[in-house]
Amino acid sequence: MDQTSHSGLPFGVALPARPPREAIDALLSEDPAAARSIEVGIPVRDGVELAADVHLPPGVQLPAPAIVIGTPYDKSGPFDATRLYRDAGYAHVIYDSRGRGKSEGEWRALTLIDGQDGHDVVEWVAEQEWCNGDVGVTGLSYSGWVVWATMAERPPHLRAAVSTSAAGRWQQELPYTYGCYWLYWAYWFGLVRRRILAHTPDLPALLQTLPVSAIGDILDCAGPSWQEFLEHDTLDELWLSRRWDGAYDFDIPSLHVTGWHDREDIQGAFHHYEQMIESSPARDRQWLLVGPWSHVSSRHPSDVYAGIEAPGAAIDMGAIHLRFFDRFLRGEQNGVEQEPRVQMYDPGARRWEARAAWRAGTSQRRYYLAGDGLLSDAPGSEGEVSYRYDPLDAPGVRFDVEATFWEPPLDLAELESQPGVVTWTSPPLEQGVTIHGWPHVELFAASDGDDTDWHAKLADVDPGGRSLCVAWGCLRASHTSDPTATPRPLTPGEAVQYEIELTPSFHTFKPGHRIRMVLASAEFPWFARNMNRFGPIADQADPRTAVNTVHHGSARPSCLRLPVED
Repeated sequence: MDQTSHSGLPFGVALPARPPREAIDALLSEDPAAARSIEVGIPVRDGVELAADVHLPPGVQLPAPAIVIGTPYDKSGPFDATRLYRDAGYAHVIYDSRGRGKSEGEWRALTLIDGQDGHDVVEWVAEQEWCNGDVGVTGLSYSGWVVWATMAERPPHLRAAVSTSAAGRWQQELPYTYGCYWLYWAYWFGLVRRRILAHTPDLPALLQTLPVSAIGDILDCAGPSWQEFLEHDTLDELWLSRRWDGAYDFDIPSLHVTGWHDREDIQGAFHHYEQMIESSPARDRQWLLVGPWSHVSSRHPSDVYAGIEAPGAAIDMGAIHLRFFDRFLRGEQNGVEQEPRVQMYDPGARRWEARAAWRAGTSQRRYYLAGDGLLSDAPGSEGEVSYRYDPLDAPGVRFDVEATFWEPPLDLAELESQPGVVTWTSPPLEQGVTIHGWPHVELFAASDGDDTDWHAKLADVDPGGRSLCVAWGCLRASHTSDPTATPRPLTPGEAVQYEIELTPSFHTFKPGHRIRMVLASAEFPWFARNMNRFGPIADQADPRTAVNTVHHGSARPSCLRLPVED
């Protein structure tokens, strides 16, 4: 590998275990009106050193509270949060994750070592003379996962957390969603396959590669994670060990931020929030903020997603973060604790709403799949609809996979016109319907093979016929809604009851609009194509065309189950 210079230091330079005394003395003696930064090595418990940049605030009497971020995406990158926190009077510390950038150690993605390292960094920061001992953690995406892994290690000096679109609901989110493998990982591992960020070679061609395991051979990823992700497709001991279901006893006030259009981590973000509400001593100090944003725009809000406008959505997220940290790191009585605990943008009504609690005041309403592609209030007569699914002509929401951030469009017109896609649509609504919670699809279905996929979407159809995606979900047919269950092959032709979880939603279907369910057996290129054969997806390269059948009627009442506000 080319040992080129990186951020002023050559790759592989040994960093000091602690900031050199003379460097810190020089740093603290600088003009207090000037920004002050230094690169340091932070020792962790097993002797590895993590590379970090320490940014001290100008014009502020030290020591000060500190805000910490851990990232696998290069600590020296253009983090606008550095200036935000530093100029607000905080010490800001951002460090490279183990095995990434300039940090020592082996790179292994999404493991508990992220939390152990995070704990040690927080405690190291708290001991420095420029820190007053009060430390907060924050981060988006992978850095959001680091927030939760760090909190789970319970560092004594951790006082507050702001988590944005954090992963962590393994196998019900990623790397598989109920048995359906994310091809997104080809893009992601292409970026992080070496110590510094890299370009993914010929991504569209890479996504067509069969078997999926060969993608890893092409990328030649460093570390074991690509293979580990492929080999563990259920919620087994490896992934269970990285979850804390029922044991989120972290006494930390937290702000949870995510976006309705976040295809990467909305399930994880809600999982962390719901678990904190369930078991944290700080359950009354949890705030949920959700906008009509993508993964990245959850941190940098926009009022437009894929050409769909959301008036008022482009809020000042930096100011929100600062206000939260000012309350819990500085003790300012700034009104944060008087804020509604749940604030969400309703994309259907196109406005912000506050709720006393997430999922409060809802009841389940069923819309049954019926003949002629209708969604009905009652099961109706017995019937079925069949479609062909060819993995070599797999349906899916098309988008530019070469784009830096994967943001599929909301408009489903092109998807709905593809072969192997079926829909059911309600009559125009006489009254508005607001859903608030986790929608589900109850499906009675069969395949003529021993495996296939079910990919479902909930859509809002306006009076002009435009169909916009509201929520989505999927399930590999050999799996179940219990992610810990052992996969089993289908009996060809046998109808089986499936439950497909859709993503959490808060959305008003206005009067005159229609509710639609869209079903297919693929969502390519986001997910790997099911070859319609039982067995691990990693090594399958022999596709077969399947005929899949959905049943409806009182005996097999396939339906869309929505959490509707009363």
